[in-house]
Amino acid sequence: MTNDQESRIRNDLISEVDALEKRYQTIKDYLNGAEMEVFEVVAALKAYRDDLNVASAHILTFYVLKGQKAKITWDSLLNNIQSALDAISASVNPNSRAAIIAALNMSEPKAEEVMSYLAALKKTL
Repeated sequence: MTNDQESRIRNDLISEVDALEKRYQTIKDYLNGAEMEVFEVVAALKAYRDDLNVASAHILTFYVLKGQKAKITWDSLLNNIQSALDAISASVNPNSRAAIIAALNMSEPKAEEVMSYLAALKKTL
């Protein structure tokens, strides 16, 4: 891998982690009582899920190009987020806070742990 490739991948990964941190903060604010419309919450949760998928791809690419193995372990978080989105969409009067709390807490690892890992990874880049 050339230094340019490595630098580009690092910058992309840092940008993705920054975006994830902002989106996750929006979700946490909502869960802590901030008033938001359901469509805003759904959009934030979808964007978080999508950003996490993109960050996962960047992590895998980065480690593969460095000749190292990496394993992304947060599939259950992504699946639970999708389940929460499905539950919110299917309900006439959704309890989106409860669905999101369940999704983030039932996963292994939990969303907080994933975000801690990503923050630590960002510091090492």
